[in-house]
Amino acid sequence: MRIGLATAALLALATAAAAEPLRQLRGTVPRALAAMTPAGRAPADLRLEHVTVFLGLRHRRALDALIAAQQDRRSPLFHRWLAASEIADRFGPRRGEYERVRRWFVAHGFQVVRDSQFRTALVVAGTAAQVEGALAAPIGRFTRGGRTYHAPLADPSLPESIAASVRGIVGLDDLPKFRPLALFPGGQTALVPSDFAAAYGVAPLQAAGLTGAGHSIAVVARSNFADTDVALFSSNFLSFQLAPVRVFPGADPGILAEEGERIEVLLDTQWAGSLAPGATLDVVIGSPHGDIPEALIAAIENRAGDVVSLSFGLCEQAATTVVTWELFDAFYALANAQGQTVLVASGDDGGSDCAPESQALAVNGLASSPHVVAVGGTSFTLVDGSVPASLVERVWNDIAERGGAGGGGQSLVFGMPRYQIGAGLAGLSSGRALPDLALAASPSAPGYAIVEGGLGQIVGGTSAGTPALASALALVNQRLEQTHGVMGGLGQLLP
Repeated sequence: MRIGLATAALLALATAAAAEPLRQLRGTVPRALAAMTPAGRAPADLRLEHVTVFLGLRHRRALDALIAAQQDRRSPLFHRWLAASEIADRFGPRRGEYERVRRWFVAHGFQVVRDSQFRTALVVAGTAAQVEGALAAPIGRFTRGGRTYHAPLADPSLPESIAASVRGIVGLDDLPKFRPLALFPGGQTALVPSDFAAAYGVAPLQAAGLTGAGHSIAVVARSNFADTDVALFSSNFLSFQLAPVRVFPGADPGILAEEGERIEVLLDTQWAGSLAPGATLDVVIGSPHGDIPEALIAAIENRAGDVVSLSFGLCEQAATTVVTWELFDAFYALANAQGQTVLVASGDDGGSDCAPESQALAVNGLASSPHVVAVGGTSFTLVDGSVPASLVERVWNDIAERGGAGGGGQSLVFGMPRYQIGAGLAGLSSGRALPDLALAASPSAPGYAIVEGGLGQIVGGTSAGTPALASALALVNQRLEQTHGVMGGLGQLLP
């Protein structure tokens, strides 16, 4: 039998790899399995549709120094954002290294789903049998709450020749991780966009004719939504029609059945576009398999927004090392380098983001990176249904009334960044402190108006102030472009 040269090369590569010593990639097996009931092995033909092979970044200190210089008015690099190709060449893995990892997975039967222009991550698909055979990570089944999930029984292993190039592998399990942060039902009073504009000084920007034209906002989501709800919100509360653009990096998940999911995507979409009628509004919706990481990475890889709004939570201690310490922070940093500002809701459980599973002090791991703006929560009282001329805010803390509280505390993963040390916070904490700023979040004092299922709702949470701030920053982007020639976004604006 004759075989082609390409086939022979792949067979030789696979044979050579089989003889190599293996190195295990620690931190992949979910910690949550300890509290679940084992239910045997997963079927060999179980499809794992979105496995992210994370290669990481080179020269992290140099990248952080660049991001700092981009925010230093005295530096020649001030607001000089990098193109994706330059980021890849300076901070991504070398092209040969990336291709070597890619070829190995293809040789072992995996299908390449998506490449990275930064060369930081490779998304592949395969079966449970392929994962076990190639990565020495058998896939098991586990049950909890009447539902069955799959997850690896061991951390995956790779041959020494490529193991040093791979920081970790994400997507070998389907355990629920990311939760929407919208809170409902609310009280009897609610902010509409004009109220928010009055409360937070946005109205003068609007009066000056700023619309966000030429700029963009990206909402990270994982559920589709009804156009009729967006249209009704526009006609009820705005002087223009919102025109969100759906972006699907993978399969359309449809409108998810859980009410919290529908409310979250509608809250984020309606409010992210509410103050900036001229800005492009992209709603980047992850697939059922890719989830929030897929949507976030797509928003950054494709630079879908000058400002990116993310309103989901992930307990920092519950996340695997790869997810919290590496993957999200790396992409947040790349977003900053190309001029994107990433806003993340800080959470709605005060200092206990792992609740109800644990009451230990914890923060939202998605907001703890020093490369994002962590948005916390306040509350205040409306006077006769209007924002008072002298606004008096207090920390949102309705835990006693079971109404939630603005998330915050000290990261156990990230050290305090220089911009917080410079602000005098070093004596309070050794870890990165969050939130960075705070806006109205209480669902009852005063709450935010949205439209869901054709009906008005009053909701709250730090996931309300986050998209509203994103909308305001689109106006700031336009203003700085007009007055200071600052182009292409604000980057990590905290410094």
